[in-house]
Amino acid sequence: MHSNSHSFLEGDINNTSRRAAWIHANLDPDTIGLLERDSRHFLHQSLSTPCLDVVSDSCGISMVNTAGREYMDFHGNNVHQLGYKNNYILDRVKAQMDSLIFSPRRFTNLPAIELAERLKQLCNGRLSRVLF
Repeated sequence: MHSNSHSFLEGDINNTSRRAAWIHANLDPDTIGLLERDSRHFLHQSLSTPCLDVVSDSCGISMVNTAGREYMDFHGNNVHQLGYKNNYILDRVKAQMDSLIFSPRRFTNLPAIELAERLKQLCNGRLSRVLF
């Protein structure tokens, strides 16, 4: 699928020859097949940035695609800046999962309360409550 009509690029309006050339130069047939499968079975956010590749591993600031190509992640939203496979975070997540992996909506728990308090503190009084 190396034409200008890439069905796996949901919501994307970049159907230029440069995009087609990038796909042809950077994506192998297996990756294109995975992106097409993803498009058929996963509902993406409307008009969001399309999935351009398939990653299989990550560490620090880097992601690796299924063909072994490494990308530096400069995306920057959410918690990417903390680094992939950050041992400090992994150790704490694993410890939390050993004790309480989920709390139903009608119950609360100490980690959620402490996080809400911390977020309010970080917002210098501009935040009265949080919703997770």
